[in-house]
Amino acid sequence: MATETIEQQTIHSSQLSRQDNYEQWRMAVASLFDATPSGDGLDEFRADLVSYNLGHFLIGRSSASAQRFVRSRERVAATGVDHLLIQLYVKGECAYNADGGVAKGAAGDIVCFDLSRPMQSQATDMDIVSLILPRSMIRLTPRVIDGLHGARVDGSSTLGVLLGEHMLSMAKIAPRLAGPDGKLAAEVASAIVSSGLSAAVAAEREALMDVNLQTIQIFIERNLTNPSLSADMITRHFALSRSALYRLFEPVGGIADYIRERRLKLAYLKLTSVGSSRGAVAKLAYATGFASENAFSRAFQQHFGIRPSEAIRNAEAGIRLKSDLGTSDVNRMQGWLDKLRATP
Repeated sequence: MATETIEQQTIHSSQLSRQDNYEQWRMAVASLFDATPSGDGLDEFRADLVSYNLGHFLIGRSSASAQRFVRSRERVAATGVDHLLIQLYVKGECAYNADGGVAKGAAGDIVCFDLSRPMQSQATDMDIVSLILPRSMIRLTPRVIDGLHGARVDGSSTLGVLLGEHMLSMAKIAPRLAGPDGKLAAEVASAIVSSGLSAAVAAEREALMDVNLQTIQIFIERNLTNPSLSADMITRHFALSRSALYRLFEPVGGIADYIRERRLKLAYLKLTSVGSSRGAVAKLAYATGFASENAFSRAFQQHFGIRPSEAIRNAEAGIRLKSDLGTSDVNRMQGWLDKLRATP
């Protein structure tokens, strides 16, 4: 159910010294990025922020001086979330690298980042509306959502104008979106964002799937941790023949490979949740639906090029980072991100 009270965080640069303003801003966005001011020192630095936790999604508006933002692999592992961050550049522009995809966003454009993947950007002085939605709220297939990292909606297009105006309106009325209104706002945001992003990228990526395939993929996402998830389970649930299921998944590499890939992605997000003591690999394997530790280890190394035990050790830096993020009263974002929930 939607929250009855709205949690809010604000930063007013006019009430702070440059140093205090930067420290509060840095910690407020630390669960998303490492933020570094452009230029030398903090003489010209300023950042104002108001953000709201609506239970099902987060929305906020920020105005800040030019700076560089980096979301490293360590930060991805530390925060352990895979939500989508959608940013409307009301003013300013950015040049970004979304895990290898390089592009630019201008004033009016809307850029989408997948928080389960690294990115970096260089932004000019800016005014931004930011929306964070759980990926399960996006009404697209998982493969399409995976392709949205770095996607840009042209702000001058009809869809860009509609989506941008909706984000501005939501940021404006966010303080009033408690209780049932918050749930309704989440459902509307899910529909509009999904339509805007899918229509904007469909032509170039040609990745929209048949609705039957999409329905099954959603079922798979909800059952990834169930060790019984298999082709047989799916055929029984949907009353499909095995041959029909295989035909549906042939364009995406086959049903078995698809389930394994989704489980491995989930395992990557859970690296920091199992600790580094003996038995951690087995714990991670069973927490992500694999039938055995050996099968998981082979699949993980083949997919990521590294043994899961080594990946867990490497994630210790991320564990320390998350601990640091959680010790600051200024950083409410991590708790908000952890508790976001999709609409029923």
